[in-house]
Amino acid sequence: MPLITVQFYTLWRQYLGVDQVSIEAESLEDALNQIDQRYGAVLKAKLQARGVKVDGKMHDFSMVLLNNTNVRNLKADTLKEGDALRFFPPVMGG
Repeated sequence: MPLITVQFYTLWRQYLGVDQVSIEAESLEDALNQIDQRYGAVLKAKLQARGVKVDGKMHDFSMVLLNNTNVRNLKADTLKEGDALRFFPPVMGG
């Protein structure tokens, strides 16, 4: 199973208290599920304590990049050794 790096940026890093972890995952879906199981409830609780309502899994309310490509734009689901998955708060503004 490939070992990948998962990095958290800005508020996600602050709220989770971790900047980087390594996980083993066969697919992007597997990696996203592992991250949600490990950190999703903590992040949701921190956001809700600040009045932010969030639904779904962690990747539903985050910008997630796999090797600098937004995962929403990817067609392939397979991971390889050394891939980097990066989580950011969503970009908002007006």
